[in-house]
Amino acid sequence: MNRIEFSIKGGVALSSQDAFVDKMDLANCKQPLQLSELQYCNVLMKTECGVKTVRCLKDSGAQISLIQRDHIKDVDAQVLGAVTIKGVIGQPAEAALVTLKIKPATSDDLENIAPYIELCFATCEITPDLEAILCAADLEKLEDMSAYDVLKPTVVTESDVSVGNVC
Repeated sequence: MNRIEFSIKGGVALSSQDAFVDKMDLANCKQPLQLSELQYCNVLMKTECGVKTVRCLKDSGAQISLIQRDHIKDVDAQVLGAVTIKGVIGQPAEAALVTLKIKPATSDDLENIAPYIELCFATCEITPDLEAILCAADLEKLEDMSAYDVLKPTVVTESDVSVGNVC
């Protein structure tokens, strides 16, 4: 069972990994509070210095993918324009639109042989515990690319092979 803490500060709800609901009248609740588990994935982002792993929240209700502004400092991303981001809580915020080269991250024994694809992200300050948020359309593109996950090749040297008599 997940437990989520909410605190209200200046009319803005803040959440953390654990949950706490302030002043909830449990006696009058007909249904227990049920919260959906948040889903995350890792993606690889091409940078000027190589490749960076970015942890993303999967958000099927987002209209555009977002990335924390600090995470693209070492990326030569062309600014395409600006967009106003409107959240559920708080004031709308202006965000720059950039194109980033992204591909899905894999487990240690796999690699994705597909080329990086360009996805449009809005760059802004998001909650500190998030690096990025992926909208459903971008997530679908990345999930389609997992068809190109292959086993990493292993190099076998002569010292790794024992030579025996063959009958």
